[in-house]
Amino acid sequence: MRRGFTLLELIVVISILAVVSSVVIPRLRNLSKGEAEVACERLSELLSLFAWRDNAGSQQCAIYMNPDSAAIELWTLEPNPNRPTDPAEWIPDRFVQPVRMPEGVELEVMADGMRLDGSEWRIVGSPSGNRARIEMRVMTNGFDSHLRMEPHAAMPTRVDNGKVIEDQRAVQDLDARGMSREPW
Repeated sequence: MRRGFTLLELIVVISILAVVSSVVIPRLRNLSKGEAEVACERLSELLSLFAWRDNAGSQQCAIYMNPDSAAIELWTLEPNPNRPTDPAEWIPDRFVQPVRMPEGVELEVMADGMRLDGSEWRIVGSPSGNRARIEMRVMTNGFDSHLRMEPHAAMPTRVDNGKVIEDQRAVQDLDARGMSREPW
């Protein structure tokens, strides 16, 4: 009765594992890059919604790193309708989904040049319209993206690996493009 493997069988199995790992490992790296891309897009949308709420909303808003959920969320300062004399409270915006950073993706955040560290921070909008300059950097293997939201901007500027990414949702001047008579 045979109880082991021959040297040839071990060499064949190791060779097969080497070939399979050479195919799988690069795909796993691209997976984390794709997750970082999605997280960066969602952060960009969150920053745009923050700017819109800050400019057009009647309630004060903030971007909040929630330590309980480990997610970046949009919060609003709302009065309690049952107790109108009590001070307003910060609550998560129920219409905006939180952004969670995937495993292996790092996030650096700065507000007005100050780095925000730790598991909890808040960037509060200003009712006067003079909000902080926000910078977020999303990093993983082969992916380095910067989001920069100027105080009066409606959406952040995105720079990936040193190249400015143009947002397709940016305002377009149809007259300047010769499309003033085109149907929408």
